[in-house]
Amino acid sequence: MSDLQNPLLQYLARLMPSSRTTMQYVLQDAADRLGFDDADIRDVPWHLLEPGHVTSLVAALREDGYAPNTTSLYVNAVRGVMNEAWRLSLIDQDHLLKIRSVKPMQGTRLGNGRNLKRSLIRDLMEVCASDPRPQGLRDAAVIAILYGSGMRKSESVNLDLTQVDFSERSLRVVGKGNKELIKYAPSWAFTHLETWLAFRRSQLPAGQADDGFLFNRIRRGAHITRERITKYAIYYIARQRGAQVGVKIMPHDFRRSFITRVIEEHDLSIAQKLAHHTNIQTTAAYDMRDDNERRRAVDRFDL
Repeated sequence: MSDLQNPLLQYLARLMPSSRTTMQYVLQDAADRLGFDDADIRDVPWHLLEPGHVTSLVAALREDGYAPNTTSLYVNAVRGVMNEAWRLSLIDQDHLLKIRSVKPMQGTRLGNGRNLKRSLIRDLMEVCASDPRPQGLRDAAVIAILYGSGMRKSESVNLDLTQVDFSERSLRVVGKGNKELIKYAPSWAFTHLETWLAFRRSQLPAGQADDGFLFNRIRRGAHITRERITKYAIYYIARQRGAQVGVKIMPHDFRRSFITRVIEEHDLSIAQKLAHHTNIQTTAAYDMRDDNERRRAVDRFDL
């Protein structure tokens, strides 16, 4: 089967690079569970899958304790490939509808994320400031932009200098669904960003132009490469700096904390606009205010 007639490759080609990596992993695991563990996912005859295969996949994921939203990810990945199979005339519409009729596991789970208080953000900044290596300045800028604007890690690694308006303190990013969005960040976040960029420029040999992106990969020995940072490096920065202050931090915690703080200090509708969520219920799910605050709200209901 040529690449142009391969539904898997056509499906992956439609995805953003960050989503493509995730879906490749999901589809490889799905193929393994469906009995194609010795095959490259490009060679799996996806168009021959029946509804029973998808039902079995959902059952296996449930048996292994996967969360409902994870099973939805698997089912949506398979549906995406089957949509391409239909578009390529490898299956008919009736077959596609039967595949799409199989539902993922229903339900929700409490999130594992945390709300990073302002005092903890200050601690993280102090840890970065005490690091004499270039990583200290870069990591402070990364954390400041993630927390200060609420953007996703995949959006931050793809940022170019041309997408930043320093006078307006805005950043133009390409978000989920290939949507171009404007993010805003406070002045202190831009101060950290400008400090990092000024240092980076000062390390360049005379006559060499600055890099077109914001954040560089830094190798051991404090060598600033001319390569763009990856989202895996963002993950490492969050875990490493979190460990230095005694807290386990995931990159998405910065976005969760940004949205929670906007809800606290303004309201849900403003948070929805700044998070660029289509559905306000998605924004509400980011509310990470702790149990003590909820208890205080209930305690106010006197007789």
